[in-house]
Amino acid sequence: MRAFLYIDNDNVGEVNFSIIDESMGGIGGNLIANDNYKKYQPTIQQHFEKQGISNVDNFNFRILLKDNTELKPEGGIGVTDSADFNEIYVESAGLDLSQFKNDDGQKNAL
Repeated sequence: MRAFLYIDNDNVGEVNFSIIDESMGGIGGNLIANDNYKKYQPTIQQHFEKQGISNVDNFNFRILLKDNTELKPEGGIGVTDSADFNEIYVESAGLDLSQFKNDDGQKNAL
């Protein structure tokens, strides 16, 4: 499932999500950051160093699908970005994953 990560109203990049924990309604994927992300990156990396993740307690993270549907995860949204690695991981939990299944109950490609 291709979606866009926002901080408030700033689109900070694109994520190709996959289901990582069906029982917890969890999705995750790597962020393809855009230039907007750079203004938040130092702070997000500080959150990673202090608490292991930057989450909705730190920023108003939002996930919007291609059709502008906003996901409303009960478990929040987190971003893992270490200055030591060249990978930014976005995860979210507490989603109703039934919206990502077809009429036969099979998982659609996310």
